Amino acid sequence: MMVDPEATPPVYNEDGVDLTLIRWMLSLTPAERIATLQAHIDFATLARESRRAREPQARVDEDR
Repeated sequence: MMVDPEATPPVYNEDGVDLTLIRWMLSLTPAERIATLQAHIDFATLARESRRAREPQARVDEDR
């Protein structure tokens, strides 16, 4: 079976933005989007706290 390249949605736009991620996020309900974004925030917070716990001097330098 031949696939028409015009029928296949592009993966990236002309600016290099990954459209698959946008389509995926838009396929979620508003509550699912918030939960997903909150999970990303929680991960970033955990990573930041983990780094600060390993490098006490880094926290002092950041507070200045």
